[in-house]
Amino acid sequence: MVTYLQVRSGLQAGRQYPLDPNRPVHIGRGDSCEIILPDPVSSRFHAVVYFEDGNWQLRDTGSRNGTLVNGQKTDHAMLLDESVVTVGSTDIVLVESDDESANDSNSQTIVLDRDMNSAAAIEGSFSSLDALRNNIFVSQLIDLYSLSLQLFGSDNVDEVINLSIDLLRNRTSADVVGFSVDSGDGRLMPQRFQPPEAAASLRLDRRLAKRVVRDGEAIWVKDSLESDDAFKPWSDAICVPLTNGESVMGVLHLYRTHSRFIADHFELAVSAGRLLGVAIARANQTGNLKAANKRSADRNADSTEIVGSSAPIKRLREKISRVGRASGSVLIRGESGVGKELVAQAVHRASLRGERAMLTVNCAAIPRDLVESQLFGHKKGSFTGADSEHIGWFQQAHTGTLFLDEVGELTLEAQAKLLRILEGHPFLPVGGAQQVLVDVRVIAATNRDLAEFVRERRFREDLFYRLSVFELLVPPLREREEDIDVLIQHFFDHFRIEHHRLKLELSKAARDRMLAYAWPGNVRQLRNVIDSAVVMADDPEILASDLGLHDAGVAELDTLRIDQWERRLILKALERTSGSVPEAAELLGISRATAYRKLAEYDISR
Repeated sequence: MVTYLQVRSGLQAGRQYPLDPNRPVHIGRGDSCEIILPDPVSSRFHAVVYFEDGNWQLRDTGSRNGTLVNGQKTDHAMLLDESVVTVGSTDIVLVESDDESANDSNSQTIVLDRDMNSAAAIEGSFSSLDALRNNIFVSQLIDLYSLSLQLFGSDNVDEVINLSIDLLRNRTSADVVGFSVDSGDGRLMPQRFQPPEAAASLRLDRRLAKRVVRDGEAIWVKDSLESDDAFKPWSDAICVPLTNGESVMGVLHLYRTHSRFIADHFELAVSAGRLLGVAIARANQTGNLKAANKRSADRNADSTEIVGSSAPIKRLREKISRVGRASGSVLIRGESGVGKELVAQAVHRASLRGERAMLTVNCAAIPRDLVESQLFGHKKGSFTGADSEHIGWFQQAHTGTLFLDEVGELTLEAQAKLLRILEGHPFLPVGGAQQVLVDVRVIAATNRDLAEFVRERRFREDLFYRLSVFELLVPPLREREEDIDVLIQHFFDHFRIEHHRLKLELSKAARDRMLAYAWPGNVRQLRNVIDSAVVMADDPEILASDLGLHDAGVAELDTLRIDQWERRLILKALERTSGSVPEAAELLGISRATAYRKLAEYDISR
């Protein structure tokens, strides 16, 4: 199916614009639009066409004169085949054609095709080479290639070792194949052997062990091993250090009881050892990174999922799912502490780039004179202090996602470069002579009013429209009352474990106090308050006084609850009258009886 937009009327009548589901198409007078309309009725950024939920969609981007779809003025519409979009005097028709070869100047004949993902397909690709296995060299190349595919497709150390042991035992007809590590005192400690019972009986001379582990030599010896009486002496042995650079990850052992190995077996073991050393190091590194990431997440009570089931959060999840499958830039708005980065991560996971990296940059934390250098990179010597070359964040995020937090703090120069990248143009690193082209999805976030920034000329209008192809608004915590209790329990359970205070309880008064609080700092403030309370509270429970909500009076002015306003005003009146109830009642314009009743109702002590 080929889909394109065809201009039927206006100055550009007859032109066609192919549509790509992975790239939105902007319509307007602006030079950065894909479809530029020299029509005074058209706004600079008039509308955008994009693919979402299996259909083409159109959204008016706040144009002055509006957009018509099939004669009806609309802000958003689904476009079907032959839908007519009208902007001023220009009619644009969406055309869906089944003739996919219409635009092809050449035809191609498929000679062979093969499934590249299934294990059966991989095995089948090697079975076609079985006739070549009569040549030992070719056979070993095939074995090593097969082993490398399996090793680097696994992040599990045990699985990596088992794959290598199975291959070597099969190809060399060794009676025992195993893996051991250096114990630190010159002895090799068995870790995994086939058959398993052979591990306890193996002894390798310390002099040979030193040559393998300390000197990094692969050795092939015969009649030089000591063993218990339970096993016959080994007639042949191969020991190969598993190296990764200068580090030795362990030792690979191959033993025979009667017959001898041949030189090809030794070469196969050495080659497999090199592969195995790198694979083990990679698996260990991946495991360490995952463990460190989990510890960091646990320490900060970070969750990969958005906690809550209130109506605003349900709507947000639905939008995240739809926006994630689209390809345009995303602008996430919300107050400080609402969880904009968590929303960005959810959008990334829901996208086609979910298996790739998402890098996060806090634009407000970068010094203004280093913004371009950090985002786009610089060459050595390009400015004072540039002692080495720096690869910018955009290049590091190539084929993945870049999350720009506090994007409103970018300089105008950085905004100009960011706009070019979003338009698909290459950019030039600071001090560079060669342009760089990247494929990056940008997710931006801000707690500022970018529209106001545009009016104040602090933010480019064209960049604003580029970033806000898809816009997500994260609700503040005060609008998620149903979720507050769930979040309280979530953070309380986490920090009890984190700080080893499993017997600590949360009092009803403390819970009620938090449920009534307005949370101007949103979820981040709630997390920090509970973290502090779990650490500071005395057993057996957290009291309301342990919560550290010292700014409660100011914060509660953010609420619309009349009772909280009344309590605040009564406290202020008592403060001004030095605790005199009659004088406070006069200031408040109420009777003394009402004042005393309110004092009792709100539990206010004089």
